[in-house]
Amino acid sequence: MKRLILFPGQGAQYSGMAKDIYESSSEGRTVLDEIFMNVDFDLKSIMFEEDSRLNQTEYTQPALFAHSMAVLAATGIKGDMVLGHSLGELPALVHAGVLNIQDGIRIVAKRGALMSESEGGGMAAVIGMELADLKELCDELSTEDRRVQPANLNAPDQTVVSGDASLVEEFAVKAKERGARRVMPLNVSGAFHSHLMEDAKREFSRFVSDIEFSAPVIPVIQNVSAKPETEPDVIKAQLIEQMTSPVRFTECVQAAVSEGAEEAVEVGPKKVLSGLMRKIDRSVNTVNIDTMEQAKEFLNE
Repeated sequence: MKRLILFPGQGAQYSGMAKDIYESSSEGRTVLDEIFMNVDFDLKSIMFEEDSRLNQTEYTQPALFAHSMAVLAATGIKGDMVLGHSLGELPALVHAGVLNIQDGIRIVAKRGALMSESEGGGMAAVIGMELADLKELCDELSTEDRRVQPANLNAPDQTVVSGDASLVEEFAVKAKERGARRVMPLNVSGAFHSHLMEDAKREFSRFVSDIEFSAPVIPVIQNVSAKPETEPDVIKAQLIEQMTSPVRFTECVQAAVSEGAEEAVEVGPKKVLSGLMRKIDRSVNTVNIDTMEQAKEFLNE
């Protein structure tokens, strides 16, 4: 049975994340300590204590990376293919052998810092609107200088739009008029996966240019192409491009199923991707491993 490992992105974080793994697993603690030593802020306290910084992008992203890496270390589970949602693509690359863990956390920390600096944008989750209708509305509202666009294609009935804040607000009003069940503004620091990330993408590209990407030992299903990738240069280029391109999660899951995935294990906080998986394809047996208790249950099955 082929196993897909899923890595969540922003929005799944919570205070105390991975603390039980740190206290209960020597393997998990070793990996977390290594990650904590490779950032220039107190990530341990941000994750383990009640710290408002956890919801700030520059800290959220390293925290999620650390949690996923801790779960993998504590369980020792391996995947036949990997898929990360946005930020989750970076721990996926470490698990696939494309990056070592030191370069992985360095890239995550830089990515989070750059994305946190963007201004003037917003995002909103749209429930119950056909993607074709959503794209048509985005095109109608967008101009050469101001745009709103699909950012996260999460499930057949769930898409996140991103772009200039005023256009996202206008989109929310018109989407409801056109039949969307719900449009919910997201509490984020910027318009991720949109044209407003262009400056961040250029700086990110310069940062990763000298970092070696190795050939993966297992396929990486990337957000940009929505298909398995195995060429290091392609993987690096698409990791960069992802900052301004949509996360095609629905198509990524469909690609994994086409490649034979029968089991999906989400490693990291909460059950965001597990829930989306069930909306996309219920034929895949999907579980989430967040805590040490869940890890033990999974290993004892």
